[in-house]
Amino acid sequence: MRPVMWRVPLLLFLALTTLACSDQADERILSWHSKIVVEKSGDLVVTETITVRAEGNRIKRGIFRDIPRLREGRKEKNPFEVLSVKRDGKKENYRTEKIGQGGIRIRIGHPRVFLDPGSYTYEITYRTGRQLYFEEKRDALYWNVNGTEWGFPTDKVSATVVLPEGIKGTKVWGYTGTRGAQGEDYRTEVTETGATIAATRPFRARENLTVMLEWPPGLLDAAAYENQTGQRAKDDPPSKGQKE
Repeated sequence: MRPVMWRVPLLLFLALTTLACSDQADERILSWHSKIVVEKSGDLVVTETITVRAEGNRIKRGIFRDIPRLREGRKEKNPFEVLSVKRDGKKENYRTEKIGQGGIRIRIGHPRVFLDPGSYTYEITYRTGRQLYFEEKRDALYWNVNGTEWGFPTDKVSATVVLPEGIKGTKVWGYTGTRGAQGEDYRTEVTETGATIAATRPFRARENLTVMLEWPPGLLDAAAYENQTGQRAKDDPPSKGQKE
């Protein structure tokens, strides 16, 4: 009878150990923070700091980031340039490739280098143009922070928007959820230099945080407005509570 008595706790221990190992092997995005700097020229310089947990399942050599370059109502691609890519503070190998209808994929990692299981922090910095919205009563940034294409859950998502010196935001708000959703699981603050936004819950796969920041019109360089003349009315961003 004695072997039977210890066999039950042993099986329980093995079951708990298996569950713990399974939980540890859960590949996910641990945190995502975007710093979006609006330049007087109208360009954006975006730095995305993404910490992931890799277990060699889908995250084997690194990650990739997909960036759309076409906006509805436009035929021309938005300008886009990768400025730097780092992993854990050091320069990392990457290449870009075209995807979909005008999109670009930044594929990060060396094809012959496999990552050990663990956490890694990637920092992607890029410049892009023609992303702002200009209306009679407002200029605005409408930005999908992490996008809706990630197949991983994300524990924390946040963003900081920095406006040019002398320009102060008037209103900030956002959305959370899958593509087209208008969830309100976020907190925001207009700051002296722009605004901040942060999700107030973890995200499931393919959920996104969107930030909308408005400021008084006409304060950027004249070239910023000239570069976007002729944009169609349906290209304007929604107002708070308006359907996209």
